[in-house]
Amino acid sequence: DTTQKPAPLFDEPKPQQMPRGEGTHNLNPKLTFDTYVVGGSNNFAYAAAQGAAKSPGTRHNPLFIYGGVGLGKTHLMQAIGHAIYHEHPDWNVMYISAETFGSDLIASLQNKKTAAFKKKYRTPNVLLIDDIQFIAGKEYTQEEFFHTFNELYMSERQIVLTSDRPPQEIPKIEERLSSRFMGGLMVDIQSPDFETRVAILTQK
Repeated sequence: DTTQKPAPLFDEPKPQQMPRGEGTHNLNPKLTFDTYVVGGSNNFAYAAAQGAAKSPGTRHNPLFIYGGVGLGKTHLMQAIGHAIYHEHPDWNVMYISAETFGSDLIASLQNKKTAAFKKKYRTPNVLLIDDIQFIAGKEYTQEEFFHTFNELYMSERQIVLTSDRPPQEIPKIEERLSSRFMGGLMVDIQSPDFETRVAILTQK
C-alpha cells in the first residue's frame, strides 16, 4: 500500500511522557519485564521483582536489589515501575539515582525550597532509587532520606532500591537506614552464566 497517510494533527508524545489516567512516570520504555532475560543468575531477583509489582507497598517493601555493575539491576527496577504503572495508570512512579536525590536536596537548601523537595519525594506512589550506596557518608542526605523512606513506607508506598553491595556492607551509612533497607526483601544478581550471556546478546 503506497497511499500516504495524512499527517497527524498533533505530534505523538513519547510513551513515557503520556500518562494514562492522571499518573506519571519517567521510566525508560525499553526496560520492561518483557525485555529482561532471566537465567540462573537472576531468577530469584526476577521473581521477587514480579511479586513487588503485583502487590506494591505490601509485599517485599522495601525491595533491595544488589549486585555488580552492569548485571541488570536498573532494568529490573524499572520493569517493576512499568508493571505497576500499567496496573495503576493514575499512580505517580518516580525513578531517580541517589546522586540526583542528594543534588536536589542541596539545591533545595540553597534556594530555600525544602518544602517543594519534600513534596516531590514524599508523594510518589512508587519510588525507585538507583545506587543508594552513594548517600553513604553524607549525613544530611541520609537524614532526609530516612524521613522520606519512613513517610513512604508508613503509607504503604512501594520503595525499590539498588546497590552494588548488601546494606550491611555499605560503609558510612547510618544503622537506622541499614536496618530499614534490610526490613523488606534483599535479593542479589550474580554474573550471568554462558547460556544467559548468549541469551542477552541475542535479545540485544
